[in-house]
Amino acid sequence: MATRDLYSANKFYRLTFGDYGFRYLDSGGTNTSPEGEIYGLIESLGNTTLSFTNLTEGGDTTVTDLTLKDFHSIRGNITNITVTAGQCVAYLRK
Repeated sequence: MATRDLYSANKFYRLTFGDYGFRYLDSGGTNTSPEGEIYGLIESLGNTTLSFTNLTEGGDTTVTDLTLKDFHSIRGNITNITVTAGQCVAYLRK
């Protein structure tokens, strides 16, 4: 699972279907996520370049200038998203 608190399939599916809400981020408008929000999934709506922090104990914790192609996604315990090109939907986790 993407995060430690997603112990059940119910929580995972609720997150991926947007039951906890989402943020639309666009390089031409709101391109930075609000302070303190944590996301479990980012989905690109076109070729999107973004940077973010992944709150994990191991692996990469800071990702800079990652390009996701059309409708590709990335999962994690994600915060501090900044979109420099394109647009994406970031799904809030609870």
